[in-house]
Amino acid sequence: MEILFLGTGAADWPNPGEHVNGKRRLSSMLLDTSILIDCGPMTLDAIKEFQVNPDLLTDLLITHPHGDHFDFAVIEHLAMLRNPALPPLRLHINLQATLRAVPSEATAPRLTVLGYLPGQEFTCNGYHAATMPANHILEIPNELAAHFLITTPTRERLLYLLDGSWMPLDTWRKLGEETMPPDIVVWEMTCGTLDDWRVREHCNLGMISLEAKALQGMGCLKPGTPMFCSHLMRGACQDMEKLQADVTAAGFTLAADGLRFQTKSE
Repeated sequence: MEILFLGTGAADWPNPGEHVNGKRRLSSMLLDTSILIDCGPMTLDAIKEFQVNPDLLTDLLITHPHGDHFDFAVIEHLAMLRNPALPPLRLHINLQATLRAVPSEATAPRLTVLGYLPGQEFTCNGYHAATMPANHILEIPNELAAHFLITTPTRERLLYLLDGSWMPLDTWRKLGEETMPPDIVVWEMTCGTLDDWRVREHCNLGMISLEAKALQGMGCLKPGTPMFCSHLMRGACQDMEKLQADVTAAGFTLAADGLRFQTKSE
């Protein structure tokens, strides 16, 4: 399993343009060259800079329809970049969000729109995605963002936890029922080490440290599992040297745009 961080920033990062140059684009990630998680207004530049082949993409998973994670015009453009002889790109998006965020005529030959509700599971090109509710505020009452637990065809697992504050009880229960711990965890750490008001719907390093310890105590997370921190707000990155040291000391890796990581083959 290989992951590529196309963007690791929260919504307050300005667009760096064609080259990220040590800054951060809005959060997006590629799994095994074929599964794209979130696609915002800066994703096309990231795809070009990090040489992602659109023809290899099969599925696009949207955690939630906030503008830094979802830009339908960009998704349409991405679908049109692919070879027209290929099957349509499959867009998996919250069913409630589909009704307001995706135009009704979007089921074009290059794009297939598929709705899910957090708590449901679906398959995509040999991958299995279990969705779980996230503690993140959205516009419609009872509309929920989603975390993803993705199982690859080789039975490796990615736990993707953007965006959200403390995990809801239903999500803890789902993870507690799993018999296969994740091989990689991507945590949301919007607030860095700051005790910022955004912790109502986001996390800081102290919060994810406690959650990781709790998952280990439940047997849901093996010690030494690679854990990455992403979705950092710009205000939390003023002292990068100290932030890097704090994150490393806590047992995490601070993700950066363009970072690739591959699990070791057994």
